[in-house]
Amino acid sequence: MTRKTDRRTFLTTAAATMAVGLSGMARADTYPTKPIRFVVPFPPGAGTDATARIVAEKLTEILGQTVVVDNVAGGNGLVGTRTVARAAPDGYTLEIAVPGPLAIAPFLFPDMQYDPVKDFAPVIKINEAKIGLAVSSKVPAKTMPELLALMRAQPGKLNAGNATVGSVHHLIAETMRLKEKLDFVLVNYKGGAGAMNDLMAGHVDFMFVGVSTIVPQVKEGSIRPLMVVGETRSSFLPDVPSSKELGMAYLDGAQWQGIVVPTGTPAAIVARLHDATAEALKSPDVIAKLGQIGTEVSTGSTADFAHFLQDERDRWGPVIKAADIKVE
Repeated sequence: MTRKTDRRTFLTTAAATMAVGLSGMARADTYPTKPIRFVVPFPPGAGTDATARIVAEKLTEILGQTVVVDNVAGGNGLVGTRTVARAAPDGYTLEIAVPGPLAIAPFLFPDMQYDPVKDFAPVIKINEAKIGLAVSSKVPAKTMPELLALMRAQPGKLNAGNATVGSVHHLIAETMRLKEKLDFVLVNYKGGAGAMNDLMAGHVDFMFVGVSTIVPQVKEGSIRPLMVVGETRSSFLPDVPSSKELGMAYLDGAQWQGIVVPTGTPAAIVARLHDATAEALKSPDVIAKLGQIGTEVSTGSTADFAHFLQDERDRWGPVIKAADIKVE
């Protein structure tokens, strides 16, 4: 190739790159010009759906276009997530991201038909719901150290309820088992209601559960909370110590939610979505509504969310492997 030809090729490539950049800027300047699809990879009525609807309502106000919640359920969230991965990267398809499809499923399902890293661009983290450990009122342990001592004194005797195989709650329980070298029986259920009923009845001894969901049972005395997972306590149960306070700083994790878009979505549009959502999450009515469903706003930059997603994969992958967790 001659120097003249090489220069012509460079200029052509540079012009094309500039044109793509300008096109993206132009789209961002006018974005959005039509309704936005907000995919929830679970059925209507669950906590994820509620969060999406709260945020969508406020985003509609801020963006000036309707943000339509679309429940695309199936396959533990994989069907809806796959749908978003294949959508046009134009800012008109969003997904409410949760741990399962983007941070846990890659280590459980060999053929998801999407890549949780390559196929999605993080936008923003929305919130977190803290997880805690509660025991049946029939268990004599009144503190976390007493429960650990009881399990060590009676290996294989205590059992733990587990609402969903492969959930964050399950992985936290397995982390504790591995780190503390405990021997307890994990009892799997097909949902949280059955597990909670058996915990209250004393058929299972303890379980990890959403902190905000157990306040009524704690007040009536059928269960006893011993620990909140993470660095800090929960506003829902402020008298219950955190795992860090108890010397179990290795124990972390929460049920979180955020927003992702298909990879290739123009950076300026991602930034617009981030800023609009950050604005929505500062609204007192949004904060109050999210609090009513048991979550607390936990946001940050797009880069923060990207790092957080990778940290989640780095956290749970080794646990799933070490505990040899399988999903049938």
